[in-house]
Amino acid sequence: MLFASACSTSGDSDESTDTTDGASGSAGTVEVFAAASLNNAGDELAEAFAEDNDGAELEFNFAGSSKLVQQIEQGADADVFISADEENMDAALDLPEFDGAEPETIATNRLVLATAPGNPAGFDSVDDLSTTADFRLAVCADGVPCGTLANDYLDEREDDGHGLGPSTVSEEANVSDVSTKLATGEADVGFIYSTDAKALQENSTDGEVEVFDLDGVEPNKYPAALTAAGEDNDAASEFLRWLTSDRARAILESYGFGAA
Repeated sequence: MLFASACSTSGDSDESTDTTDGASGSAGTVEVFAAASLNNAGDELAEAFAEDNDGAELEFNFAGSSKLVQQIEQGADADVFISADEENMDAALDLPEFDGAEPETIATNRLVLATAPGNPAGFDSVDDLSTTADFRLAVCADGVPCGTLANDYLDEREDDGHGLGPSTVSEEANVSDVSTKLATGEADVGFIYSTDAKALQENSTDGEVEVFDLDGVEPNKYPAALTAAGEDNDAASEFLRWLTSDRARAILESYGFGAA
């Protein structure tokens, strides 16, 4: 029995992991197109699902939610789509590939402002976005859920008279790329999800990672849905059901996701 977690946040790299333990359940391969912010939890979800379903194999494609919708629209093979927001799921449901699909919310997440390890720009709060000079800020591209949330937040601050101070802003394809910019010190601060901030804090060897909550930014829901191909795949249908199980929820919560 094999499971594989093919992890890609930019479309070019992947990883696989094998296990030989399993239980009865739905067998087969499931192509899972998942928001990049689920990347850290992917391997553990795949291993647990394989243990519960003898012969099951998950193949993950991680990217920004809007990019995943585009890939599916262009003909990429997908059985399950997990979006980091409802807006991109709504866009997916307009595609013929999702005819009759009924999304299931599996988790929530929250956007935060995080510093690079060691807090090189000396941020004490989100207000330093307006008062600090010459800092490097990383954000997700607009249209990707983390980018839409970040830009809306920055626009509201500007409307309230708290625009960005002198800064260099880099726009990244997805939240994993923003986290990488922070981890490598290529950005001083960045808008990432609380799950990514948790991983950054746990993996930092270069000093503390400061994390600041964003007033007025509501948690975003993570809906999951089967494609038409997934509807015909017993393992895919079982995976969608399994994502709402106590075991899956416990795994997601261990990575910092909120309850659905």
